[in-house]
Amino acid sequence: MRIKFFPACLAVFLLSFAGSSFAASPSINMNGDSHVGEQTVMSVTSSQIPSGGSIEWSVTPTTGKNPARISLRDGGLECAFTPLDTEPVRVVASFTDRNGNIISTSERLVTPKEFTVNISVVVDEPVTLWDSVKRANYSLSPDILMANTPVKIRASLNPAFRGEHSFTWNADAATALMSQDNDDIFIRRGSTGTSEISVTAFNAQGIRLGSGENTVTISLPVSTYEESSMEREAWQAWKKAQDLWDSKSYAEAVQLAGHAVTLSPRDTEISDGLRTMNANYARYSKAQKLREDSQTFTESGRFDDALKNLRIAQIIWPIDDGERIIKAAEERVDNFRKRQQEANWLRDTASAYDNENMYEDALEYYAKSIAVMSNDAVTDRMNRIRNRLTLIADADRYAGEGNTLEREGRLQEALNHYAASVQSNPDATLRQHIEELQSVISRRERQANALNREGDDLMRRNQNQEALKRFTESMNVWPTDRAKQRLQQLSRVKLPADTVIRGPEDFGIGTRIDAQKIIQEADSLYSEGEIDEAAALYKKAQSISPSDEMKRWVARLDAVLKERDAVNAANRQIAEANALFKAGKTKEALELYRDSLKTHKNAEIEAFIRRQGTGK
Repeated sequence: MRIKFFPACLAVFLLSFAGSSFAASPSINMNGDSHVGEQTVMSVTSSQIPSGGSIEWSVTPTTGKNPARISLRDGGLECAFTPLDTEPVRVVASFTDRNGNIISTSERLVTPKEFTVNISVVVDEPVTLWDSVKRANYSLSPDILMANTPVKIRASLNPAFRGEHSFTWNADAATALMSQDNDDIFIRRGSTGTSEISVTAFNAQGIRLGSGENTVTISLPVSTYEESSMEREAWQAWKKAQDLWDSKSYAEAVQLAGHAVTLSPRDTEISDGLRTMNANYARYSKAQKLREDSQTFTESGRFDDALKNLRIAQIIWPIDDGERIIKAAEERVDNFRKRQQEANWLRDTASAYDNENMYEDALEYYAKSIAVMSNDAVTDRMNRIRNRLTLIADADRYAGEGNTLEREGRLQEALNHYAASVQSNPDATLRQHIEELQSVISRRERQANALNREGDDLMRRNQNQEALKRFTESMNVWPTDRAKQRLQQLSRVKLPADTVIRGPEDFGIGTRIDAQKIIQEADSLYSEGEIDEAAALYKKAQSISPSDEMKRWVARLDAVLKERDAVNAANRQIAEANALFKAGKTKEALELYRDSLKTHKNAEIEAFIRRQGTGK
């Protein structure tokens, strides 16, 4: 096979054949349509080749770019090429005899087409709403799409593309493009309306295959769905509240029923049911309080009052074993008075220690009380105290380790320890600190990524020293593998000795501990009289970890500095006025004295001006 190149065409392919007879009217065949970015195959039959002759292929663009990847196949009977655009391509097959003389030629003009790119909405599950009247769910039509939720959009090529391809998506300003998975992409629109979606397809070599566009109508406001969800949640909560009431979990039932009313205040069935439940719960609570007071009276030796409360409670809210309890209480009045008094004293002592959080002493006296007279409530309390002591010890250990890690700058490890601490012993203050620390870590990660992007841009512009500074600052703010890799690449670059490397606090990102360190430095400067420098550091600490106390202190320092600057400015004006006055320029001096009063009030200057006006 010989390959020749001619000025008039892109490429010529030559292949000789030995045994075929020549066909008088050669023709070029093409299987199907030709598409941009996909291989087009042209062919002739072997019967068209003269005996001992050959065929030469010529693929020539009429305009535009040359086709890509031109090759021969099937022993030269097929010529394959890939169009790069939609401009026509002229394909010529020349048939020669064994002496190389052209016997005939066949020509075909191929006009490649772009693929049609179709955009469609994929609905995995239709939106389901709650019918508060029928107490049932119902699904909307799949073409009802909800605002502010991901909508799956799918692109497909027509005809199907034989090979790897990719899509580039675009949408209008009100539509957010989210994650892409091969031929699918997710969009989100914050409000109802029409989203304009367009897509362009490319093959693996980056050749444009075609484009398409479509409109997606978002017709269901998210508020409608949220209201439906709240009504459904309200009804489910109400049913569970009824179950809890039936199982005599009255407090939980009332609380859950109240939550149901909050979710759906217009549901009269729930609100009426809650009113009935509240009335019954009030009776139950009153009877329960009487029984609890009875127990307290019994433990304190007030047996008559205890019996009275038990009997009243049984009238208000009868319980199955109420009469038995009353009889047992009557029998215990005489039989266990002495032991109860001793046990009560021991229990009261333990309770006092318990209330003062002196748990070890409380456990000792609770144990003595049980030794005198068994009491399930006391036993349960002792178990809770022991568990509480264990959890407090674990929480204190985790919190202490977390504080140490935070001071060392190991914020993620500190956050993990703080989380373990609040899990063992919930603490609102520590939980708030965890949220603050999570925010700091998130902001540091974002700032580190921003510095990495700046560093990459500087490297592309060959500004390696500035790039090295950015990556070093990125590692200071939040270490990443990306920054480490770049620092290794720039290991031969040196920074000037006076280079200032910024840390997290320079970007207003820091923890309370970072702020405390800055405050300590500011306090030192303040004690040395460096108020301006101290004020700047106090403001820096406030920007990192805001607090009302520091805000008031910064405002006070600002007022002091402002007052000082005003006094200094007024004194300069007074000094200049004094010089004018001594020089006999009384009018000019008085005018400047008055200007100084505008800068800062001065009783002596005011008195001096008045005396000048009276001539005294």
